[in-house]
Amino acid sequence: MTEQAANILNQYELTVDDVKKGRGQWIVYSKEGVFSLKERRMGEEHLKLLKDLTDHIVQTTGLNVQQIISTGEGNLAVRDIDDTLYMLQTFCEGRECNIRDSREWGQAVRLLARMHRGMQYDAYDRIPLYSLDAEFQKRNRELRKIRRYLKEKKQKNEFERILYNQYGCFLEQALKVEEEWLPYEKIFAEERKMWFSHGDYQYHNVWFGADRTMILHLEKYTADVPCRDLYQFMRKFLEKNNWDERLGQEMLVIYERERRLPLDEKISLIYRFSYPEKFWKIANHYYNNKKCFTPEKSEEKLLKVFSQEQARKTFL
Repeated sequence: MTEQAANILNQYELTVDDVKKGRGQWIVYSKEGVFSLKERRMGEEHLKLLKDLTDHIVQTTGLNVQQIISTGEGNLAVRDIDDTLYMLQTFCEGRECNIRDSREWGQAVRLLARMHRGMQYDAYDRIPLYSLDAEFQKRNRELRKIRRYLKEKKQKNEFERILYNQYGCFLEQALKVEEEWLPYEKIFAEERKMWFSHGDYQYHNVWFGADRTMILHLEKYTADVPCRDLYQFMRKFLEKNNWDERLGQEMLVIYERERRLPLDEKISLIYRFSYPEKFWKIANHYYNNKKCFTPEKSEEKLLKVFSQEQARKTFL
């Protein structure tokens, strides 16, 4: 064990056997179990709400969701000698979900639905509600700005020419989604309950251990409806599978066996899928990194978006 890790762990009520360096964290082996120790990268109030939310999920669903461990004095984070803050969380040894294995991605979808059953949690005075309309507006402002930049650019490389030539079609889609979603946002806002989403639910954060499965890294939790997670997980999965209609339907069936999607979330899901997010991501990445931009990989991703467009429309 390093001196730094020992100094931090001494502030917890643990009988430590060993500590190993992991990716961005220390893995702590103790008589009390296996834990993850890593630098705290969020504010105090954000951390407190994360603990309350994850504790609530575990209490209401019984799932293995990564939780924050308090010190004997009740602190959620501790300081190292260099004044850096660290937090200790539950952990399990294993591997990430294999997205190519239908049993494992099916289990990841089931776990997501079960977790969502415990993510209605009253915190109105602690965090603002997420607005999908505001997100669409922000992205569309960025898309307009990028189009103006490309239009005025005299010398365009091959990636920029391909991007600009297809820009109108995808911008039109994005603006249409923003316009059509707005009435729904106003209707749903009137009776909206306080739901949370994981915020970064992908196969990297579903961990299969020898005797249990754990959902990791809820640090990006958002006060948004649960279908946000389902959309993110499905979109990335379907992009890797050419928007296979059968696979998309199967994932929705698996999810709804555990948690029925209410009408407002179904409609929200449709508009999230309808927005050309992958195109926006590629264009935004290009614009924000244009001074050191290498177009080869992005050109490959862009051409893939174009080639999958008909399949995406069929899925929708």
